[in-house]
Amino acid sequence: MLKPFALKVAAVLGLCLGSALLAGELQADPNDAPSFSAAPCCQLCPEAQDPNNYTTRLQDNFKTLMRGQGDWLFRSIEDLRTDFSTTPEGYRRMKELHDAFKAHGIDVVAVYQPTRGLVERNYLLPADRAAFDYPKALKSYQDMLGHLAKMGFYTPDLSPLANESTDHPEQDFYFRGDHHWTAYGAERTARIVAETIKAMPEYKGIPKREFETHLSGRLSKNGTLHDLAAQFCGTSYATEYVNTFATQPKAEASGDELFGDAPLPQITLVGTSHSARFYNFDGFLKQYTGADLLNVACAGCGFEGSMVEYLGSQEFREHPPKIIVWEFSSMYRLDQESVYRQILALLDKGCDGDGTEMAQSATLAPNTRTDLLVNGKTGMHDWGNATHLIDIRFADPTVKTLHATLWYLNGRHEEVRFDKPTSIETNGRFSFELRDDGDWAGQTVLALEMPGPQIEEKDDNVPAVTASVDPVERVVHVSNPPPPVPPPALVPQQVDVKICKRNGLPNMSQSTAQAGL
Repeated sequence: MLKPFALKVAAVLGLCLGSALLAGELQADPNDAPSFSAAPCCQLCPEAQDPNNYTTRLQDNFKTLMRGQGDWLFRSIEDLRTDFSTTPEGYRRMKELHDAFKAHGIDVVAVYQPTRGLVERNYLLPADRAAFDYPKALKSYQDMLGHLAKMGFYTPDLSPLANESTDHPEQDFYFRGDHHWTAYGAERTARIVAETIKAMPEYKGIPKREFETHLSGRLSKNGTLHDLAAQFCGTSYATEYVNTFATQPKAEASGDELFGDAPLPQITLVGTSHSARFYNFDGFLKQYTGADLLNVACAGCGFEGSMVEYLGSQEFREHPPKIIVWEFSSMYRLDQESVYRQILALLDKGCDGDGTEMAQSATLAPNTRTDLLVNGKTGMHDWGNATHLIDIRFADPTVKTLHATLWYLNGRHEEVRFDKPTSIETNGRFSFELRDDGDWAGQTVLALEMPGPQIEEKDDNVPAVTASVDPVERVVHVSNPPPPVPPPALVPQQVDVKICKRNGLPNMSQSTAQAGL
């Protein structure tokens, strides 16, 4: 039996002999060696380049995928937009919203993100980069920042980010195959936003504290664009790995903080999944402002979702902030009437004040419709659209959608629908102003008609393969449809409804905002 030392010697001799044989007569004939060829990865199929195939609401935001360098994908509409303007109604409503916040002593910082095309245009294919009118896009983006600033919003100028360059691809501003920014993009944005905040008069009175940021791990990212390409083409892309960061107070907690008596943050961050937990945008803001903040942003909440939930919360009612940082992207329309009707009503505290003119509790039976707030039942009321709002609260806080029909004295009616984010816990409250644009301002409410719970009809033409959405990151996943399940049992819904006069805000709906015209 060989000893360990002898075994080591034998192993070395064997390796040497093997090398000699390979170098000598046993060397393979080059003509007999196998040959390999590599095809370019992940060419987009024609299906992904046909806008008619983008049929769902989520897919509509990704029209139309186009290939960039390497694994980069872009959206031909959202990423390469050259016009950032909104409609006159959008400018008017944004100005009205600013004035409403200001009337409550709150200043708003509008963080309006630059597009992937502005920041990452160097990753476009040469022909697409030449076709992209970058000067026009940059000017339009800067003009929109100017409009927001003229309305009164504090508006950090993020346009310098469009001229950045890095020799380290792992520190790119955006992901190669996803519409979100990376932590590095969030950090560079936070630096600029923090400088704007520190120049605000309200900042001086905010308690200060030192924060520090450290590397916390790695994030694996299967991007939204890559996943959608996989859905259309059956291809797959390499998972992207990027650094993640965490921010914490630099000093030890004080005695007051240990016992829960720390001062509440006077800055609140609302926004989209860009401001959610993965990218540490809130942490970088804390570090660069030297001030604590409350982060209520949520993934899958869109333009207004986190703002609506926050304004309807007990936290806001009892501890309103001095500054709201509102992060949103150019993919959201700024003239969505439903957004402003909700936000302005909740800023007005809904029907929590003394102006309630009728309150009613009801049980909405399944598959029936119930008339509520019937004008004339207790005498005629002057429930004019220009001066009133409606506040609806479901006992079940998981109710995410309000469907209702508003009837008016002249026989006119309006179908209303408001949706809450499905990715977070919500409060079951729907508060909204009555419609007051154009001749709607002169309408008088006759009744509110609400349907009870009902099973939504399914489309019989469901494709064999369906796409689902991760509620946290809005990532598209491809899966076969599940086997049919019996419909859930419908139970009655308890609801409280009120109609009231708008409480504290002046009626600014008929004013004209010249800021964007």
